[in-house]
Formats: sequence, structure tokens, C-alpha cells
Amino acid sequence: MSPILITLAVLYGFFAWKYPRYAVLTFPLLLPSYLLRAKLGPLPTTLLELGLLSLFIAVTVQTGKTRWLAGIESLKPWRYALLLWTLATAVAVVVAPDKISALGLWRAYILEPIVYLILLKGFLIDESDRWLVIESFIVTTVFIALWSVFQFTTNIGIPPPWNVGLALRRATGPFPFPNAVALYCAPLAALFFGLATFTEVRSTKYARHLLWLGFLSASLATLLAKSVGGSLAIFSCVTLTLLWNKKTRLPIIGAIILGAAILFSVPQLREPTIKTLSFQNWSGRVRVWMWQETADMLKDRPIFGAGLGAYPTVFAPYHKKTFIEIFQYPHNILLNLWSETGLPGILAFIWIIVTWIITALRNEVRSTRYKPSIVYLLPLIALLIHGLVDVPYFKNDLAFQFWILAGLASLPVVKPKTPIER
Repeated sequence: MSPILITLAVLYGFFAWKYPRYAVLTFPLLLPSYLLRAKLGPLPTTLLELGLLSLFIAVTVQTGKTRWLAGIESLKPWRYALLLWTLATAVAVVVAPDKISALGLWRAYILEPIVYLILLKGFLIDESDRWLVIESFIVTTVFIALWSVFQFTTNIGIPPPWNVGLALRRATGPFPFPNAVALYCAPLAALFFGLATFTEVRSTKYARHLLWLGFLSASLATLLAKSVGGSLAIFSCVTLTLLWNKKTRLPIIGAIILGAAILFSVPQLREPTIKTLSFQNWSGRVRVWMWQETADMLKDRPIFGAGLGAYPTVFAPYHKKTFIEIFQYPHNILLNLWSETGLPGILAFIWIIVTWIITALRNEVRSTRYKPSIVYLLPLIALLIHGLVDVPYFKNDLAFQFWILAGLASLPVVKPKTPIER
């Protein structure tokens, strides 16, 4: 596998050397490639990492330091939040019992996504650049959706325990577990729906149809994965978007009232919904037990948590519900951050979220012709909603996706130098 992945990375590096702008802006196409793993000597790596390394070398050789300096300059509003995040996670490496493993995770979840963010911001100049990134995300969601549809209809390629009868079957796409599908797709579904609904990109049939294709693909993949958290995140963002739009505000309010009346008047719908939302079903109870035991652990480690990647090891003595497994993470964004990065990491992450919101809103105020800036808050909302019950950051593709979406949100909205409908 290693020679094949190295060859692919070299070919990608040649493409990046010839066409640095296209290589940087279409890099999201590679995000699922973290699943292809190899070793360079004793060092474990992935095709995603090798691709980033090739991109780094090729673009630096071709463009020198110009794009890097432009990227650093454009990240000025993020500098202190990024610095605190980098330092807090570096401390989490030192705190972790297995520092070598933690350093590898820091490289994959912190260093590499930030390096790419700097490079992305160096090339992200106008709306046509942003559209290339969005197109790349659409391609990945269509790919995941097609894989999920094939799995769900044939029951081929779904790992246990999700390869069961149709009623309980859950698609995993190219990933090892179903929630990974929803974690990747839900923020993108929110973004695609918002863009298709609000911005002037919908004035071109090609762009609008592509956005709807992306939204439907991401939503379908999430539904086939049967992720309650992901589905709730998409539904919430769609509802917020329709409430935000003056043309659909009254109809959606009426639909919400009617839907709530039907939901609470039909016992077959009301009871399972209440059980799910109140964490009374099996999945909910497991999460509550896990959160309670994680809280017990954090009482003894309130400042720095368990350390990066150390949750299963440090959590083990606090695990009393031995009839359920010890998970990699506690499946809640606050507890995940606290456990992995401690209170400094929580503070840094809150600062990042606030910066994301401020830059998007500031761009909305400054916009004249194009008005999509505030739409880039929708993936953040989806991520936070899904994060109430899952792990929306600490995964190779999700860490990159998070920072790419943040970078898109902080691009001032200007008329493109080249037409979107090129």
C-alpha cells in the first residue's frame, strides 16, 4: 500500500506544481483519503497527509513565500485564538500518558489543518475561489451518498453490528462507523441549503442545481446512516434558514405549528420522539451514563483533562457500567474538548467560534451585491447541534473540514473576477 500511496501523492504534487490554485482550492476532494493508511518507515501516515505534504512542497516551490504571507495576513482576526488553540493542544500532548501517540494526533488534528488553512487563505481571494472549494465538497458528499445507497440497498460492505435487517441497518459509507457519515455531511448539507436559498449563486442554473444535489446527497447519506444527531442538525438549520427568509417565514411557522400538533397528538409519533429527545432510549441512556462517568473523571482532572487521545486510558478506572464499551471519546463537544484539551482548549475553542461568528457577520454588513456571508454560520450551527451528542472535531477529515468552513466564512464577499458559471 505504501508505494501506491506515495506514487499517488507524487502525482498530486506534480499537479499542484503545475496548477497551484486549483490544487489548493480542490484539496477537500482528498478529505476522505485519510482512510487509506500507510507507513513511512516507523511513521504511520495517510494519503491525506501525503497529499498535504506534496501540496506544501509544490506550492512553496512554485509560488515562494508570497501565498504563505498572504494567508497569514488574512488570518489576522484569528491569530490569537489560533495561538491559544495551538498552545492548549500542545500542553494536552504533554499531559497525555502516551506522548508519542498524542503527538501524532496533534499533527493530524491541529498542525496539518492549520497549515492548510494558511495556504487556503493565501489563495482564497474572491467568490470564484470559494465556489471551487464548495464544488469540491459537493463532489465528496455525492461520493459518500452513492456509497451509502449501495451499502444500504445491498447490505454489502457494512461492518458489524450495523449489517443487520433493513429496519435496523445503518450505512457507513467509506467510513468505519455510521455516525462518521453524518458528522461529515450534516454541516455541508446546512451550507448547501443556505447557499441555494439565499445567495445570487442561485441565479445560475448550473450552480443552483449543483447545490441542491449536494444538499440532497448529504441529507440522504445522513438518513441512511440513521444518525439522530445529524438529522436533527440538518433539520434545525433548514428550519432556521426558512425562518430567516422573509418569503418562507410564515409558511414554515405554520408548518412547525401543524407538525408539532400532529406529533403530540399521535401516540405512535409522540412517545418515541419524547424517548429520543429525553435520552430514554438505549442510545440516549448509554450517552448519559458515559457523560456521568466522564464528569467523575474530570473532577479529578479539572484543568488539563485526560490529554490528547488519552480518554480511554484515563477514563477506564472511572468506568462502572462495564456492560457497555469504553468509547474513544465521550460524545459531547464540551466533554470532548475538556477531556482532550482541558479548560485552556475550551477557552480557545470558544474564542474560535466567536471569531467565526464575528467575521461572518462583519462580512455580511460590508457586502453589497452578494449576501451569503451569514449563510456560513449554518455549518457552525449544525456542528454545534450535532456536537451535543457526538464528536464533531477530533477526526482527520472533520478537523480539516472545520477549518476550511471557517476560512470560507471569513472571506469578504466580493463580486468574482471570473464568472461563477464559467
